[in-house]
Amino acid sequence: MSEPAVVPPAAGVPRMTFMQHLVELRRRLLWALVGVFIAAAVCLTFSAELFEWLRTPLASVKQETLIVLTPLELYVTYLKLGVVAALFVSAPWCLYQVWLFVAPGLYSHEKRWVVPFVSLGTLFFVGGGLFAFYVVLPMGFQYVLAEMPKTVEPRFSVALYFDLVINLSLAFGVVFELPLVMWVLSAARIVNPAFYTRVRRYWIVVAFVVAAILTPPDPFTQTLMAIPLLVFFEVGALGARLLYRRGERPVESAVTPAG
Repeated sequence: MSEPAVVPPAAGVPRMTFMQHLVELRRRLLWALVGVFIAAAVCLTFSAELFEWLRTPLASVKQETLIVLTPLELYVTYLKLGVVAALFVSAPWCLYQVWLFVAPGLYSHEKRWVVPFVSLGTLFFVGGGLFAFYVVLPMGFQYVLAEMPKTVEPRFSVALYFDLVINLSLAFGVVFELPLVMWVLSAARIVNPAFYTRVRRYWIVVAFVVAAILTPPDPFTQTLMAIPLLVFFEVGALGARLLYRRGERPVESAVTPAG
């Protein structure tokens, strides 16, 4: 199957220079940070409630009292929880800023994808965090505690425990965005779905390498991340083929009125 012809940029749409792209990127990052800051100001008022909720993966496996090792450990943890909660709450706003950054290079019919992009991006990001919280963490703690010898009494630091919860939740949230990225690249005809077929065998290795980097050094947790990476790759490849087959990108040209 031959590659589709490259469609020139729409007439009448000015090209942005490299510096203009940088200025626009800075503007979008600043607006995204403003949204995160406002959300954090609200979420920080619920840090104590977040603390009790986020300790349930461990509490569901073993009734264990968390300990603090430094005077400010608990308060720093409260601050982290508020900021991380703000990232999830402000995800639609941040994704919208990403869309505004790439929108100038899209055709008019592609700019209508803003709602699916923001909605699915938020759903995948939050869904990844919830998957880590309700599935990966309880199963991971159960596995780790079962492997501990009887001569070892587990004690969990507040800072180390919540760092693990935060890191895994964010990591799974980012990983769950994989299908959306693949769909967008193929819908915009930047990547041919045949490319995904060619790299499938390599992706198996990449999935386990990424899982080893983003998760604690135990094979059980790494497998729990690698499996969604493999599944989402197939979901992304399938959706990419469907979107890519919707047809050629229309050539949009300016119409000069007869004078």
